[in-house]
Amino acid sequence: MTALTSLTANQQESIIQCPVCGSICSDTPIYKYSAVEAAAHFCPVTRNSQRNQRLLQSIRQLWKGDECSIIQCHECDFAFAYPYVAGDEQFYSILHEQYGYPRWRWDYDVAVKAVIDHSQKGRILDIGAGTGNFLKSLDSEWETYAVEGSDTTRNELEKAGIKVFPSLSDVVIKEAETFQVVMMFQVLEHIGEFQQVLAQCYQILKTQGKLLITVPDGKAMLQQEKITGCPDMPPNHLNKWTAKNLSLALEKSGFQVESVIKEPPSWQHLAYSLQLKIMHNAASNPNSIAARIYRIPNRKLRIPLLSLLAPISLFQLAGSINQLLQGESFGILAIKPSPN
Repeated sequence: MTALTSLTANQQESIIQCPVCGSICSDTPIYKYSAVEAAAHFCPVTRNSQRNQRLLQSIRQLWKGDECSIIQCHECDFAFAYPYVAGDEQFYSILHEQYGYPRWRWDYDVAVKAVIDHSQKGRILDIGAGTGNFLKSLDSEWETYAVEGSDTTRNELEKAGIKVFPSLSDVVIKEAETFQVVMMFQVLEHIGEFQQVLAQCYQILKTQGKLLITVPDGKAMLQQEKITGCPDMPPNHLNKWTAKNLSLALEKSGFQVESVIKEPPSWQHLAYSLQLKIMHNAASNPNSIAARIYRIPNRKLRIPLLSLLAPISLFQLAGSINQLLQGESFGILAIKPSPN
């Protein structure tokens, strides 16, 4: 976030610039959250009070206070958290105590069909690779590389024969202009310095190299709270991207956008929305059946009991079912063009 240097210090404090297009944004928030609400969203007190308090402390340190707003640019539609501060290693280490990595996802299929099957085999890099499920699926003709900040996941990736870098900056220093393909699955929504990341992707790709980025759809994320009551909460998701503003950010970094790929409709999206509605019901009423079930520490028992509440949530969301079936993410395939 930047401010106009010709203004006074007091005037600068009230100016919020869009991180994508640089336009001056209204400081009227779409949503506003307290640190207590954010910590409870990620881990309610009733589920694990000790973890909730560690999250609360981490979030307050990130925000340097107790509040965060969601601001939207009226020029490019980019919505973002303000303070514009991404979750750090401490925050995510706490989150990963309760969340794992998916074995497979829709955007892996997109990567195979749109990129892998049509690219000359060579070097491929997955930024934010997690446990490397996508890279592990590729045949041995691909040289697989990953960027991963966690020591635990780096060790697992290395055991699978994947070369791992702790940061993208290390890749730029050691492997500039050597990759045919770079992937970023559901990562850019978490990153504050996204301009730097896109510039680094440009640096490490060969000419005509391909970059595939998938992100949650920003409009769907904003609608999620209106429909289910459950927010797309910062500091986990800092950026709410659309095809328009992500294309703009890529073009500013020198890329040529080839295509936009939308996540297809699926009953899984509706099931996820039912889960969010149950979570909201539990959070809004600590004495509800949902809240009491969430207090059960045994996950194998808790999950099937929560599923019994799905019909109630389905009734509550009945008017939005068609909308909730739609895909909640999209991908953009871009190339590093030849020099003029």
